Amino acid sequence: MEEKDASGVNEDIERQLKMLNMQIKELMSVYHVVASKSGISDNEFWVWYALLYFEDDLSQQDICEKWSLPKQTVNTIIANLTKRDLVFLKQIPGSRNRKNIHLSEKGRRYGENIVKRVYEAEHNTLSRLTEQERQTCIELIGKYIALLKEEIHEWQERKTK
Repeated sequence: MEEKDASGVNEDIERQLKMLNMQIKELMSVYHVVASKSGISDNEFWVWYALLYFEDDLSQQDICEKWSLPKQTVNTIIANLTKRDLVFLKQIPGSRNRKNIHLSEKGRRYGENIVKRVYEAEHNTLSRLTEQERQTCIELIGKYIALLKEEIHEWQERKTK
């Protein structure tokens, strides 16, 4: 039976929500520390991560969509990396102005210096969980995100009426 306080709030859900949000913030803090010790922003860290460990051909738009990063932020980061000869852009055949981002050899070395140990630590961490634990974690986080988006969308829809 769910316990509710005098205002009708479920105390278990309140406690769990606080714990979940603290854990999410703690996880993001782990990545923030790595980025700041490397002298880069959190967003630049995730751009490097995407370029090094996911799909060979990524455009700025792909990074924005897949990594939930603001378009202007990614554009600025890629422009700075291009100026430093860490990445170069290649026109995607058949597109008007869409370009894939490619790492230069210098860029690959630089990015791996930042991201490789984190990726290996993540891999080692997941390998310490059972297959069922990994799958459950992925499924539950995905479900939580989908339901949260749905709740916020519904709230915003009601707000505009």
